[in-house]
Amino acid sequence: MSKKLQQKQQKRLAEEARKARQRKSQRRANLITIGIAVAVLGGVAAFVYLEGNGPGGASASVGGSAAEANCTDVESHPSEGNKHVSEPVDYKSNPPASGNHFDQAAAPGFYADTIAPEGAVHAQEHGQIVIWYRPDAPQEVKDQISSLVEQEPAVNLAVPWEDLEPPYNFALTAWSGADDEGKVQRCEQVSQDVWDDFRAEFQGKGPEPAGIPPFEPDEG
Repeated sequence: MSKKLQQKQQKRLAEEARKARQRKSQRRANLITIGIAVAVLGGVAAFVYLEGNGPGGASASVGGSAAEANCTDVESHPSEGNKHVSEPVDYKSNPPASGNHFDQAAAPGFYADTIAPEGAVHAQEHGQIVIWYRPDAPQEVKDQISSLVEQEPAVNLAVPWEDLEPPYNFALTAWSGADDEGKVQRCEQVSQDVWDDFRAEFQGKGPEPAGIPPFEPDEG
């Protein structure tokens, strides 16, 4: 092989080697880019999941501030008993917050139609929170109440209750096991802060524990 041909062949081999290194470097850069993209997308997905499924359910704020909600202070009512009965009960507190009740506790969730208060009172004995709302409350208020219940749909209840005096559109009630008293707080408008404070104080703390988890607000 002539010297000139040999040099030409060496030059060609060197060029092929350079191109191979270039292709390898490009593949490495592409893999790094893909890895970064996957990590970013995974982080975004995790953030969205945690925002919607953190402790206590969805963390999206519902309603306005506590001041805008125009709520009363939490009232305390002496316990009205704790027996299982089969007949309707004439409760003294309005709405009912403790007392004799049906053997079967009402299931959690948002109710569009009236249910027996005796079933809701039994749920309160287990440490669940009940929101009693006026059937003629503004639709926005009812939609917001439904959103509050959906934050932990396996725990709390919202039921229609006609005997609430204006301007209040709903009342939060709980049966406190700490002092065996019924707790009532009436509100005109919905506030996430008020709801979180009431749940933190009373959820899962009824006189008859039934596995209802206590609520801890997300400080983040």
